[in-house]
Amino acid sequence: MKYRHSKKRAKRLLVLGLCLLLFVGVFIFRQTKFFKKPVEKSFGIKCEVVKKFDFSNDDSIKEWEEKVFKNKVSYKIEKEGGESYVKASSDKSASALYYKIKIDAKNARPVVTWKWRVDKFPAKTRAESLEIENEDDFAARVYVIFPAMFITNSKVLEYVWSETLPAGTVGTSPYSGNIKLMVLTQGVSKNNGWVSEERDIYSDYVKLFGKPPEYNVGAIAFMTNTEHTGTSAEAAYDDIVIGYKEEIGANEGRGADK
Repeated sequence: MKYRHSKKRAKRLLVLGLCLLLFVGVFIFRQTKFFKKPVEKSFGIKCEVVKKFDFSNDDSIKEWEEKVFKNKVSYKIEKEGGESYVKASSDKSASALYYKIKIDAKNARPVVTWKWRVDKFPAKTRAESLEIENEDDFAARVYVIFPAMFITNSKVLEYVWSETLPAGTVGTSPYSGNIKLMVLTQGVSKNNGWVSEERDIYSDYVKLFGKPPEYNVGAIAFMTNTEHTGTSAEAAYDDIVIGYKEEIGANEGRGADK
């Protein structure tokens, strides 16, 4: 009897040992690249992708929510040359599409990439400005939003395609000091084609706000608007990717762009 009990006990210990080894093995395996989020090279930036929008089908735009400021902009999926994208058409209107997503901006290095195209700029009678409410219309804008518990403390990075302002122009929104703008592209693109953008969110935040992010990213958005000029504009958006920058060099720590 003692022999049988000892044998059963040995079997139980063996099973427990195998289970433990299996658990440890699975844990280690999950830490390898096979279980990590995919690392893609998106327009030159290597990033661990958290979310990618390629707008490959008619339903892909439905996961975005809309915020209407004045009348609805037409956002719809169009296909051209085997590729699909979001076509935005604004007629005396302003509404944005936004997607809620939590991205660590305080302890990581978030990045966002996308491509866009402007087909028609809003007609303006005054010189373009990032900081004047009058005629504050742009054919294409992309936002990175840092929501706070108190909405008045929230911060926003706004990237703009301008008809006349040079790329690199920065400013503060006429609506709030917590919204900082940066012009990325100027004028009509060559052959009316797509322009690819890649932004280091942390670096841009430090450059425009003068300090590291206080809050994490809570949403991204894009908008084409013409409510101030009462005219119309058309743009296209595609391949929006948000994630974390990979392989930060030894001399590329936080605050490098201060």
